[in-house]
Amino acid sequence: MPRGRTKKATRAKKIPAKVKIPKRTEDYRYSVERTNNPEAGLQSFDRKVPSRIRYEYDPHLDPQLVWASKAEHTSFNVDTVSLHIHERISTQAILKTIQCERPQRGLFGDPELPLDKAVRFYEHEVGWANRLVLGDSLLVMNSLLHRELLGGKVQVVYVDPPYGVAYGSNFQPRTDQREVKDVEDASLTREPEQIKAYRDTWTLGVHSYLAYMRDRLLLARELLATSGSCFVQISSEHLHRVCCLLDEVFGADNAVEIIAFRKKTMPLGGRLLEGICDYLVWYAKDKERVKYRPLFLPSVIEGDSHWNIAISPGEPPRKMTAEEISRHELLPPGTDFGQLIGLYPAGSFRTGIYDFTYKGKTYRPPPGRSWKTPIDGMNRLAAANRLVAYEAGQTIRYLLRHSDYPVSPLSNVWSDTSAASEMTYVVETSAKVIQRCILMASDPGDLVFDPTCGSGTTAYVAEQWGRRWITCDTSRVALALARQRVMAATYPFYRLAYPNQGVVGGFAYDEVPHVTLKSIAQDLPTEPKKLYDKPEVLSRIVRVSGPFTVEAINTLDPGETLAFEPIEEHARKDDIARSDGRGPTINDHISEMTDLLRRDGGIHVPGKGRVEIDGLGRALLREGIHAEGTIKLDGKPKRLAVAFGPRYGPVTARLLEEAIQASLGSYDALAVAGFSFDPEASAFLEKSPPSGLRFFRVQVAPDVLVGDLLKTPKRANLFAVIGEPDCSVSKTKDGLVIELQGVDIYDPNKNEVVSGSLDEVSAWFIDHDYDGRSFCVCQVFLPVEGGKGFEKLQRALKGTVDEDAWEGLRGFTSRPFQPGSHKTIAVKVIDVRGNEVVGVRRLGR
Repeated sequence: MPRGRTKKATRAKKIPAKVKIPKRTEDYRYSVERTNNPEAGLQSFDRKVPSRIRYEYDPHLDPQLVWASKAEHTSFNVDTVSLHIHERISTQAILKTIQCERPQRGLFGDPELPLDKAVRFYEHEVGWANRLVLGDSLLVMNSLLHRELLGGKVQVVYVDPPYGVAYGSNFQPRTDQREVKDVEDASLTREPEQIKAYRDTWTLGVHSYLAYMRDRLLLARELLATSGSCFVQISSEHLHRVCCLLDEVFGADNAVEIIAFRKKTMPLGGRLLEGICDYLVWYAKDKERVKYRPLFLPSVIEGDSHWNIAISPGEPPRKMTAEEISRHELLPPGTDFGQLIGLYPAGSFRTGIYDFTYKGKTYRPPPGRSWKTPIDGMNRLAAANRLVAYEAGQTIRYLLRHSDYPVSPLSNVWSDTSAASEMTYVVETSAKVIQRCILMASDPGDLVFDPTCGSGTTAYVAEQWGRRWITCDTSRVALALARQRVMAATYPFYRLAYPNQGVVGGFAYDEVPHVTLKSIAQDLPTEPKKLYDKPEVLSRIVRVSGPFTVEAINTLDPGETLAFEPIEEHARKDDIARSDGRGPTINDHISEMTDLLRRDGGIHVPGKGRVEIDGLGRALLREGIHAEGTIKLDGKPKRLAVAFGPRYGPVTARLLEEAIQASLGSYDALAVAGFSFDPEASAFLEKSPPSGLRFFRVQVAPDVLVGDLLKTPKRANLFAVIGEPDCSVSKTKDGLVIELQGVDIYDPNKNEVVSGSLDEVSAWFIDHDYDGRSFCVCQVFLPVEGGKGFEKLQRALKGTVDEDAWEGLRGFTSRPFQPGSHKTIAVKVIDVRGNEVVGVRRLGR
């Protein structure tokens, strides 16, 4: 085609400068599927008693690290529990609501299986959604392995375990309080799961720490694909020990590298040599088959005296002055840089011994030496202007240009990293560090697992780079922060290399040349290097998080995953010990809680004072009810049934259902007491209110668990009634509007319930069309943060979404919406301690 026609066609496709292409939002979806694990609203159908998987260590491994209790811990059992889906989140769906559009359930990644298929858990493949899981990592990994058969399917495991072993060193008590002070009770977490984590993991200090790490590394190895990698982030304090553990689990032959990365800019002035680095210990499942994508850094040559040749446009190469070497801005724009490389190899070869004439002068290699290339290659180097006379014309050298290969391979010392910026959690790693691990060891579409979620940095980075992810944590505070971070973030939209294959086809990456003396001399095609950290970005597309689910283990304590055991009259405590060696049964916990409630004398009702309970004792041969007594209601004594939640887990909807069924017809009132409540338990009460039964949702003071860790333990009012969200629903010409008017919030430092308070609401969500199975987040409000969590998203969509619409995300009144086909709406409220409650309203009543 004539050149002129080509230019004309190109110009015809250009868009006039005055025409502004509107931004649009997109997310990445994956063709990979996952099994249909249970939705929280269907947990009453999930009645399978957890099986137990036994893991064993090889006692003959040599060498081994030895610590207290290791000799007795040659094997361990893990209950295979289910992971229940509580929330479905899609930023695309939230944005549609902000723009007054109705989000379709497909945006949430909801497969909408009919009930008969939905309750056949783990039998159907459904579309992939990323996963944020509340629960102990050992239980989560075991469930992924044996419930969901994900063994061998994870490409990268990133582990960032707590560095210290102090109770207050790694646990953040509130979403709005990053500073943790070990000397203050107010800084201690009161989450039951975190208390258990501390008691189980740190009781024997470093000895417990090593046992904790080895068990989890073993299951992480089982999850990894053959080409997979495990990265463990650690400080110098435990680096040597963790390396020994990894040798035991992965095998010393699969050690890849120890990477030092900078975490502090300046030392703080310690007594001895102070470290400014942390470390990444990289092990492969199989080092011979590990996936590796090399990363590169731009070569910094300013000030490097080796690069002393200036190659300016239209001028012959010349030697630079010392000032020019130090200040490249003194050179003309477009100047390339070079250095002269010898043309004699270390040895000598026959075809390299010859006379070579260049620019009228003949050159010969020194005695016993040869040229690096035969004469045809030297002629090609000369034709490419790559030869330069050197040492007053006594010899010639090869001109290596910086533009031939303007990067340097990434090494195992990362001096260009620093502490995380804009931290939201007490311990947080720089995204740059995790990004490099993921990019080196995986491809788009691969699965990344982080058993130590924290503020969700691994999930955030994996989402940005098109990797699927699963992460978990025992802290509700951590998950609340991670949820908000991923949900409200924006990411670059990378051009897909093969759009018909989706994300798994990879991205279109920038490349750099890799020209060598050999490629020029032998006239070989050059192989440019892909820059895996620099994919091509489509600037007019704002990418948001793809759909992800928030999940939880149905019971968080491995010792309490089995059903409660009725107690017979005159049973002695000695007879209750487990025969399987796991220690006291749950009956011991119930006995302790019953005695504690009896001594406390009753339950505290906010604004009304104490309601006394008389004659409290263990319930006999009645499954679902643990204690019974008499409570005074409306001036009259009434029969009271009491059910207790587990020691280190939430009260679930299933526990509520069993307690209500056991109470109906035999009792006038029911009190269900727990250290925490599953949000679906609240929803269950709204869906199935206990008709004819006065119901009390009782918060047990977590100080009962913390006890000896506190400086001033609380001794009274350990049981307090807590309510549900107080919401009003009104009709407007544009649809329904919900106003959150109050919610009972428990303050563990004051040991009291603040009734109707909105001051410590961290976030609240609305599901326009609650199906009773899982909560689809349609509207999001962040009042405690003033809505600033959406600031980046708001800036990215400026001119696309009405600016006034963002203001509503800061308060307690929803945007108008149309209810869905289920004619049911749900409101979830999350306080600053990560506690969640759900209120459900059925319309048309």
